[in-house]
Amino acid sequence: MRQLKIGTSSVRGVVGESLTPELLVDFASAFGTYCDGGTVVIGRDTRRSSGMLRAAALSSLLSAGCHVLDLGVVPTPLVSFALRELGAAGGLSITGSHNDSRWNAYKFLGADGALLNAVNSEELLDIYHARDFIRAPWDGLRGWEPASEDLPARYLDHILASLDVEAISARNFRVAVDFCNGAGLPVVARLLGELGCTLIPLNEEPDGIFAHAPAPTAANMRQLAALMKHLQVDLGAAINIDGDRIGFVTAEGEPLTEEHTLPLVAAHMLARQPGPVVTNLSTSRMVDTVAEAAGQPVVRTMIGEGHVMGRAQAERAVLAGEGSGGVSLLPIATTFDAFLTLGLVLEAMAASSEPLAALADRLPRYAVRKGTVSCPPNLVYHVLEGFHDHYRRAHLDLTEGVHAAWHDGWIHVRASNTEPLLRIVAEADSDARADKLFDEAMTFVSQAAFVTAGR
Repeated sequence: MRQLKIGTSSVRGVVGESLTPELLVDFASAFGTYCDGGTVVIGRDTRRSSGMLRAAALSSLLSAGCHVLDLGVVPTPLVSFALRELGAAGGLSITGSHNDSRWNAYKFLGADGALLNAVNSEELLDIYHARDFIRAPWDGLRGWEPASEDLPARYLDHILASLDVEAISARNFRVAVDFCNGAGLPVVARLLGELGCTLIPLNEEPDGIFAHAPAPTAANMRQLAALMKHLQVDLGAAINIDGDRIGFVTAEGEPLTEEHTLPLVAAHMLARQPGPVVTNLSTSRMVDTVAEAAGQPVVRTMIGEGHVMGRAQAERAVLAGEGSGGVSLLPIATTFDAFLTLGLVLEAMAASSEPLAALADRLPRYAVRKGTVSCPPNLVYHVLEGFHDHYRRAHLDLTEGVHAAWHDGWIHVRASNTEPLLRIVAEADSDARADKLFDEAMTFVSQAAFVTAGR
């Protein structure tokens, strides 16, 4: 199976297999054309392959007449901030995000600093498929240059302006952070320094050799949790490779699921800044319960940051996020921003004078189960059609895949946006009900995928 995913706002694949130099050159040329030869800000993560992707992007953008500002190795939120700060036409973040080191991707950002939404992505794909690229003449090439060295400091000031720095600093928090050998250390070190916190780093070497799977799940935070049991720290955090997702560990060394991140921030922020919250169909109902207590609506949309942020801007939401640990506070950020999220959780602890464990205990408790089933893209429709028919008596939402709901739980089955998989999520009021829903869905989807493949 050739592993390539072309989705909303990104093209992602396995380097040396599906993600080839030819493909990279054509997509970067299409993006340069989409930006009409304007200024494009680029940044990359620490993966060994990111230098190759940068070279393909740089030559292609220059050939389209773009002026390229290179931020070097930086997290995606800094790319987003820089292009908004500089008034650039677009941004390109080179990162495989939560995927393992075999994978890499181009993430395309529009002039508003957000990942391209569905409409803009269709325009980019039309250019790519038509191969109608701008080609600047020799005297129309505008060149490239390193971006201003003060942009990281300006980004940090932007974040700090939205936080109660004095309240956080008064607590002298000790914070252990697992960087998974990604691009986040410089930003976190400066952020925590300004907030009067002590940083205890883990897996901080930006060598692209990841100490564990990058996604900030409870399972991937076991090393951090074990370390914290032997240290006196107030908070643990695991940050994704490009700084778009974050997970947390309590002072006692108890990892919280990535589903806790959005409701933790919502419980703190909605009390002082009311407004809608936007999330996806697969995110836990914890955020709905928190928002309802604050008298605020939750809007559900398709999975993927581009979909969520696009809907959040349309709804004038104050918060947007997903159950993956990605959160954005609008209009401060127009991408999921792990660094701002870290600051907000520290602020919640400072404002309440309570530890993270107490804040988490106040959240509603639901049982969540997640799993995947390998499924080639050409078989996805047939499997989902069978799932839809099997659960036809439930309350169905077909916005993306099949979402089947009952009064005490729900199941969501959909095609992955980033890998050749079907993703299954189940949530219920009790462990027993969640196990039953999840096991039944996994069995049905696995058998349907097997039978369909054998036709």
